[in-house]
Amino acid sequence: MIYACEDCSFLFYRAREVKECPSCEKNHIRPATGHEIEKLRKTIAAKQYILDEAQRAQRDGSPVSRKGVW
Repeated sequence: MIYACEDCSFLFYRAREVKECPSCEKNHIRPATGHEIEKLRKTIAAKQYILDEAQRAQRDGSPVSRKGVW
């Protein structure tokens, strides 16, 4: 399940129910909304793209492109 922290807005996934935020350690957490879930999916996809580019560059010996990264 995907959760959101009411205090620090941290979004995170856990297979089991959690009692506190892993970022700020406060207990004001709730299930994430549809909008928050989509935001987390986009963040994960962007980070995966960066990792894929870095691995490709390392494999090919070419520099990593910064286009679209920031």
